[in-house]
Amino acid sequence: MAVASAVGRRDLLKAGMFAGLGLAAAPALAACGSGSGSSGGPGLKWAGWDGPPQSDVFRRFSEKMTQKLGVEVTYQQVVGDYLAKLLSQLSAGAAPDAFYVGDIYMAKLIETKQLLDLTDYLDSGHAAVKLDDFHKGLYQWCRPADGSPGLYGLPVDCSPLVFWFNKDLLAEAGVSTDPAAQFAAGTWTQDALTNMLDKIRTTKKKGLLLGGSNWFDWFGWMSTFGGTLFDESGKAVFDTDPKSQDALAWLFEQLKSGNITYSGTLPQGQSGDVLFYAGQLACITYSRVILPNVKKLKFGFDIAPLPSLSGKDVMPVPINTAALSVNAKSKNQAKALEFLGNFLDAEGQRFRLSGAGNAVPSIKGLDDIVTEGHVPAHGSLFNDVAAKGYAVPSAIAGNAKVANELPVLVDKMLKAGNETPKSFSGKVVKLINGGS
Repeated sequence: MAVASAVGRRDLLKAGMFAGLGLAAAPALAACGSGSGSSGGPGLKWAGWDGPPQSDVFRRFSEKMTQKLGVEVTYQQVVGDYLAKLLSQLSAGAAPDAFYVGDIYMAKLIETKQLLDLTDYLDSGHAAVKLDDFHKGLYQWCRPADGSPGLYGLPVDCSPLVFWFNKDLLAEAGVSTDPAAQFAAGTWTQDALTNMLDKIRTTKKKGLLLGGSNWFDWFGWMSTFGGTLFDESGKAVFDTDPKSQDALAWLFEQLKSGNITYSGTLPQGQSGDVLFYAGQLACITYSRVILPNVKKLKFGFDIAPLPSLSGKDVMPVPINTAALSVNAKSKNQAKALEFLGNFLDAEGQRFRLSGAGNAVPSIKGLDDIVTEGHVPAHGSLFNDVAAKGYAVPSAIAGNAKVANELPVLVDKMLKAGNETPKSFSGKVVKLINGGS
């Protein structure tokens, strides 16, 4: 799986390193995996951050591309600080011809002209993929933050936020109709979730976790209940949007009652996924990345979309993703673009994602990949959520200050527990829209 939002957020804390682009890089890092396109070599090198077993898939894919493209294609797995190494290589003119870009440092790489605009390639008529192949909400963050034309990366796969639940704990709490069945019946509403959490609380088990303070962890509770988060200009408006305010009011009520627990208040060493695996947490909002672990568990489990006001709609919620981009200074751009197209087209995504069990295709028409083995039973919903969801908003992706300070601000307020929906959202919106 290529999604590594956590890597992107951690790396962005070092955002000051971007100032070094264009300067000489430290030789030890600059020499690490220098790109053949930049160095003038005959082959093509590309880089990513996934470890085994995905790195083995990447190497096999590279072998396949060597045969298809007629040049030696080499995968450079970056272990450790991906962003630091990539920036050093870019500064030294030694970066790979193509490489993964995390969600919240795309904007700066565009601004510093490190990435190739893919527009001409996609419009050329001989590209292996078309923009229309991709779910629309997944690639907007790959455009310039100032709204100017251009597209500088495409999503390699995605990881949509869904509602996981422990069927055994729900039955123990007296929940006769689980969320998947309620969604199928058109009754999976906010009230249905509240009633379910009320019942779970009587068992002394935790009902649901608010996973963290990053935008990905809580934006979805506003948008799934019909809230408008940003206007057409990209300005955050959920501090004045009535449905967003109603959703936050509900969320704060559930936190106060104990129906929902903020993960930042858990004892040190505890995390939501571990509590879920241990059978101590009935429900968790998470992506498909946990499926390989959940498959090993003894209890019954399934997924549903987050609830909606109608009870029957799949609403827009956050999706983690990463992009593949082409080095603007590669001397092998034609082959790098050809590689990108083959990496992202239906055949490439099927090769990379089939059997992996933890990612969702970023293009349409590959629904069967996430229903392999029919686990979970309603796994097809991953595709439905991916088609409706949204990646990191441009107002966050394009502003290092916001990306750094937003989770800190939210964590502080959620731990204090004394904010109203209006005061909470007002402080967040002020930060996002350029205040302090």
